[in-house]
Amino acid sequence: MGRQRTIDDSAFWRSPKMAGRTQEDRATLSYLLTSPFSNIIGVYQIVPRIAASEMGWDTDSQLIPVLRRLSDSNFVRFDEDSSYVWIHIWWDHNSPTMAVAGTLRQRTFEQISAIPPHWRHEFVDDFVARLPVANKKVGNLRAAVQSELSAHCILPDRVSIPYPYPTHTERANTNHNNTFTVNTTTNQLRFPESLTSEQVSAVEKMLASVDFLLAQQLLDELSFRVESGSLTRGPLQYLAGLIQAAADRKFTPTANATRASRLRAELPTSHLPNASVEEEIARVRQITRGIAR
Repeated sequence: MGRQRTIDDSAFWRSPKMAGRTQEDRATLSYLLTSPFSNIIGVYQIVPRIAASEMGWDTDSQLIPVLRRLSDSNFVRFDEDSSYVWIHIWWDHNSPTMAVAGTLRQRTFEQISAIPPHWRHEFVDDFVARLPVANKKVGNLRAAVQSELSAHCILPDRVSIPYPYPTHTERANTNHNNTFTVNTTTNQLRFPESLTSEQVSAVEKMLASVDFLLAQQLLDELSFRVESGSLTRGPLQYLAGLIQAAADRKFTPTANATRASRLRAELPTSHLPNASVEEEIARVRQITRGIAR
C-alpha cells in the first residue's frame, strides 16, 4: 500500500525560494518530496534510471542535469557516486518533531545512521536544531533526541552532549577496563562491569561535558540498576534518561554508598567544584530556560 505524502502548497508554489525555478526544477522537487524512494528524514538513495522513468524523462539528458542544477542552488544535495539525495527543503513540508514521535523514532535513527558519513555531521546539526527545547507536551525534545543519538553512537563525535555542565577536570587516557582516568588526579570513573568496550566508549561520549563527580553519580545509579536487575531497557538508553533527568533537576540518587560521595571526600580541594552538584544542576536548568526563551 502506498504512503501519503503532503506538500505545503504555500511553502512550495508561493515560496520566495521557488522564484526563478524552471518547470523542470519544480517537477523534480515535487517528485523528490513524494518519491516512492523517499523516507522519514528526506535523505535517501534513488535509482536514477527508475526515477527518470517515473517522471517520463531520460536519465542522462534530463534528470541528472536537473539534480546537478538543484544541488548548485542548494535545494538538494546529490551524490552521483552513491545516488543519495538530501532534500534541503524537506522540513518545509514535513515535521521534524513527528519524525521522532512514537514508533517513528527508531526508524528515524536507523535512517540517520545510513546517511553517507560526509553528510551526517551537517544533517544531525540541522535536524536537532529544528527540534523544540521547551514544549508543554514533549519538554526539551532537542536534548532528549541528542542524548539518544549519542547513546546509539549515531551522534557525530564533534557534537557534544547538549548540557552545559561546568567541567572542572580534564579527561583522557581511556583504558577500556571499565575505568576512565582523569588527568592530574589518581581518580577514575568507574563503569558498570557488565558494559562492553563499545558501550564504555559510547558512555564516555555521553558524559564528556558532565562534571566529574556528577558523572560518577550517574554511573553509580546505572550500576545500581544493572546489578539489581531492575533495568527495563538498555543501559545506554537508561543513562540517557538519567542525563535528561539531571538537566531537568529531577535526578535523585538511590544507589547506596556511591563512589561519587567517596570521590568528593578524596579529591584534592583544587579539583573540587565550587558549587554542589545540586547547585550545578540548578545552573544548567537556568541556562536551559534562557535558551528556551
